[in-house]
Amino acid sequence: MRWPYTVICVSSIGALGETQERLFFAWPKGTGTGEGPMNQERLLIIGHGMAATRLLQQLVEREYPGSITVVSEEGGIGYNRIQLTPWLAGEVSEASLDLVDDAWYRQHRIYRVNGDAVVALDPAGQVRLNSGRTLVFDQAVLATGALPRFPDLPFPAQPAIRAFRSKADGHWLKALPANRSAVVVGGGLLGLEAAWGLRACGHRVSLVHRNTHLMNRQLSAPTAAYLARAASQAGIALHLGCELSHIDAKPELTSVELSSGDTLAADVLIAAAGIQPNQHLARQAGLRVNRGVLIDDQMRTSHPQLFALGECAEYKGQTFGLVAPAYQQAEVLASVLCAEPAHWSPQQSTTRLKISGLDVVSHGRIDHPDARHLTLDAPVLNQCRRLHFLNDRLIGAEMVGIRTHLELYQHLIEQQTPINDARAVMLGSIKAA
Repeated sequence: MRWPYTVICVSSIGALGETQERLFFAWPKGTGTGEGPMNQERLLIIGHGMAATRLLQQLVEREYPGSITVVSEEGGIGYNRIQLTPWLAGEVSEASLDLVDDAWYRQHRIYRVNGDAVVALDPAGQVRLNSGRTLVFDQAVLATGALPRFPDLPFPAQPAIRAFRSKADGHWLKALPANRSAVVVGGGLLGLEAAWGLRACGHRVSLVHRNTHLMNRQLSAPTAAYLARAASQAGIALHLGCELSHIDAKPELTSVELSSGDTLAADVLIAAAGIQPNQHLARQAGLRVNRGVLIDDQMRTSHPQLFALGECAEYKGQTFGLVAPAYQQAEVLASVLCAEPAHWSPQQSTTRLKISGLDVVSHGRIDHPDARHLTLDAPVLNQCRRLHFLNDRLIGAEMVGIRTHLELYQHLIEQQTPINDARAVMLGSIKAA
């Protein structure tokens, strides 16, 4: 019997050197008898990070009737990037990062093209891969994530100057000889997690942050001081309120100079000063883009058959670098693709610093100029709780070294419950206004 579709065997070399093979079933556009796969919608997902994997899980749960293909430049299966730091530190295994197992894709007939990138997107229903292959689709999802921001300074490209956003980055860092000098640029979530992971591996770590306090988007200065104390106690040298002014990397990285005048030895430089949505493919395809790929409340782009979600997407002027909104988008998009009514609106997300032995949490707004603050701290224990109130409402909460009453604070912020006694709220109870 002759099949009316093409079966492609895609081989690639994985991160550990193993050969990976996957079958991809490509149904020709405009053919079919109206039976079996020929009248199925062909969904193509470009990218295979956490947002794409959650979308796949949601589509399986809703019994999506069409065929699904995932194209991934990185290869492998979807894994938990949030756990890269514990993995680097040796606290969890690499296998534990996987969000699903290999058999799950086969069980649900999800076809993967690994180790190949989409280099051209035709919104009419076709993509071209770096290997030269072309694939057709009826609907496509851009889940291309974000790119790290590197220092805006001249330096030759080399492995020692990199981000820490993938297993490949983690394998390279794990292979470093012990007691190297590492410089991390960026004192936000990514930078702190990278710094802690490198320190746990036995390296000398310096963290450079242009703001005067750490995690300045999620913490106020008084609370961030407790985080800075914890970082210093962990052996991380902090350089706040300054930035890189020169990178000495010819031919190989040896040191960096700071705007403060300090010079730091550097065997490795980790760029963690933010990300930028990867919207290059969308721009090439003629989709509307700004900072990210512009979407509506159904994750639809400016083309009705193309969608985007996760770090690459922009909604009403906002981009989203946290996992929680990406997962929310995936749930809504899965419903839309299954012809179920659904709309998305951004929700308050809780920011957590993923570092073993240290709780750092922020929820709501912590920068309102008219808010009043209530702080409860225990310097001996290096613990601090700071609540932000506007009129008779709790609008923000931040904590370092403690997570007590977090669920209550989240509920009060999200529900905008009137509050009569701010001190009672701090201690975990509430009196109606």
